Amino acid sequence: MNISKKNSMKTTIFSMLFLSAMACGGASTSNTETAASGPQPVEKVVAEALPDAASIIARYIEVTGGETAYGAMKNYKVSGTFALPAQKIEGVLTIVGAGGGRMNFSVEIPGIGTERAGSDGTTVWAMSAMTGSRILEGTERERMLRDADLQKELNWKTYYKSATTTKLEELDGKAAFLVEMVDNYDVVENRYYEKESGLLVRTSGKVQSQMGEMMTDTRLTDYQKFAGVLMPKTVEVSMMGMKQVVTISSVEMNIEFGGDEFALPADIKALSQNK
Repeated sequence: MNISKKNSMKTTIFSMLFLSAMACGGASTSNTETAASGPQPVEKVVAEALPDAASIIARYIEVTGGETAYGAMKNYKVSGTFALPAQKIEGVLTIVGAGGGRMNFSVEIPGIGTERAGSDGTTVWAMSAMTGSRILEGTERERMLRDADLQKELNWKTYYKSATTTKLEELDGKAAFLVEMVDNYDVVENRYYEKESGLLVRTSGKVQSQMGEMMTDTRLTDYQKFAGVLMPKTVEVSMMGMKQVVTISSVEMNIEFGGDEFALPADIKALSQNK
């Protein structure tokens, strides 16, 4: 592989790594277009009226643990793996988060290095050995702070101007409601909730990243209960012809932290002071 192709691969990998930090929050889209291979409309017209989006989200909260379980979250630590199966690349994933929009995300990949992103609640940042260090602004900053919110599902009206159930579609042989959500930056997020289970099982659309606008398709599967909350153990993201798989091995909640988990790295501090 020549140097330019290798560098492009690393930049793409970092973009996918950064998106994986937000994957469980859904992929933000810039319009309502879904991926070409996305769900197809259910053939038979459903006689019943579509439920409103607020009730679908409320049901999702209920089936995954309920308001009490979400409200009890003070902090968390997620451990798992990040893999690009076709490229035979695998790394160790760690995400820690706490109230006030604080989060620190890292993946250690042999031969590539450690890729990181995070927030101290005010400054939102990303670091990569390949693409350098930068402070995130605009929609990227909004997305990170939103997904760092421990109660983002309960507080969804804080981050979205509207949520509309647009149709019932067939997804992997099961009926799913498509909910179109518009955030504070007028960016649209498409979410697919299974009608029967009430679980969020897919998001698809275009996202803004360091490499520009990209089409993504995210699958959330193998829901399991971690610390009282039902979560997808496997998150699969397809982007630019590449597929990443994040597999969660453990989730710890309301644990003792050392105190510096969300401190800004030196490079980010320097950038912040120069703004």
